[in-house]
Amino acid sequence: MTKGVLIAVGIMVVSLLIPLVHFVAAPASPFIGGYIGISSAATHGGSPALKSLIFGSLLGSVVLAALAVAGAVLTVIADLGRFLWVMWGAVVVISLYTASMGGLGAMFSQLRAAQQREEAALKEG
Repeated sequence: MTKGVLIAVGIMVVSLLIPLVHFVAAPASPFIGGYIGISSAATHGGSPALKSLIFGSLLGSVVLAALAVAGAVLTVIADLGRFLWVMWGAVVVISLYTASMGGLGAMFSQLRAAQQREEAALKEG
């Protein structure tokens, strides 16, 4: 599962680095990362919902950790004054958004793969 989460984080970072495209790609990147990342994650058994929930939680935790470090550094370096709560609110909202969209992308990927397996089994049999 860790490999898949790292792939998803990589997709998110790359989509943020592309100029002008990042306005469209960045909001969709957790979903795309979840869709691609879960396919390379080694998971054994369990329902697609549980796998997606775990994947989204791990992805959100990684993003929360990175944003918390960045927020702590900004808090120490700069005097944000009244914007301190806005920054920490953004850390929470972005982390929750990433976790939910990553989980939805992972769920969609797994349901799509299950549908393709069923269609292939119907064609064979």
